[in-house]
Amino acid sequence: MWQRGIMEISVLAEHPNEASKIAKWYFDEWSYIDPNFTESMFLEKVLEKAVNCDKIPMALVAHKENELMGVLELKLRENKNYPEYENWVGGVFTNPDNRGQGIASQLLNHAKGLAVELDIQELYLQCESFNVNLYENHGFKVLHKAKHHDVETTIMVWCITTYKALKRN
Repeated sequence: MWQRGIMEISVLAEHPNEASKIAKWYFDEWSYIDPNFTESMFLEKVLEKAVNCDKIPMALVAHKENELMGVLELKLRENKNYPEYENWVGGVFTNPDNRGQGIASQLLNHAKGLAVELDIQELYLQCESFNVNLYENHGFKVLHKAKHHDVETTIMVWCITTYKALKRN
């Protein structure tokens, strides 16, 4: 477990009991994208990331005083339309009661550090337009627009070489 101030970032594999709560969050937030996707289907996907501690797929969770505050998933080939994009950030979610506290930023920073440790050269993500600025502030660059079901998204990339260059300066 890694501490960032009073926020603790760890892997979901250390807290598998949180998977149901995360699946409920995801269902409530994103089920409109595919109305046929049930809460139990979300849970199945979350549980896939509750196994690994040191390789993708995996999930990072943020806790404060033992309360789950947020989650971020590291996935393999999330968007089947772009099989050349291997490692993805997805499922970035902060409990609505805890938004605006920098939780997503801490999760993103930790994910990038983990990518460096695992020698992952690039991390991709897809987001809706209202989240582009958040990810740009974390060094992600816009690649192009795409569709995810019927939702317009932006595909972005973060590169380890840019990260290492910034760390040297």
